[in-house]
Parts: sequence; structure tokens; C-alpha cells
Amino acid sequence: MTVSTTINIGGELVDLNKPCDMVLALKKQRLLVSLGKSVLIIRLGGEEVTYNRANLANLDALIADYQRECDSATGKTKRGRARSIRWV
Repeated sequence: MTVSTTINIGGELVDLNKPCDMVLALKKQRLLVSLGKSVLIIRLGGEEVTYNRANLANLDALIADYQRECDSATGKTKRGRARSIRWV
């Protein structure tokens, strides 16, 4: 049995193995959801997840996960925060 790596995001077929494509597709849909223009339904096999304005934080977390994967795949890494010394 073979499992497809293609997922339907708002009518757009996206390969799960291409995190940068996933980020772009999810960000497009997030804009529509946040404007109240759409409800995002993601289907993978027999499973389905629906995102709407009530759970944009979950969608933001999903986008952040794929953004990290995209950055890692393309060699972009975020620098750590600057450290400061506090004198007491």
C-alpha cells in the first residue's frame, strides 16, 4: 500500500515533501480565513481538519512548523536572540 504525499489545501494540491510550497498554500488560505472569506479544509486520505476564524492560532502554529522546515531545507536559519547582561 502506498500513501500519497499530495494534500488538498483549499482546492490546491500540494506535496507534503515540499515545505516551502506548504507554507505558501497555507498562508494564502490563512488570509482568506482571517478575512472571513473561507473555511480551510485539509484532507489527507480519510482524515479531514477544518480551520476557521475561531482557531487561527492552530493554523498559525501549522504554518510556523512548515516555515521552520522550509528554512531548514533551503539553508535559512534564524539567529538566536541577542543576550544581554543585567547588573544587580
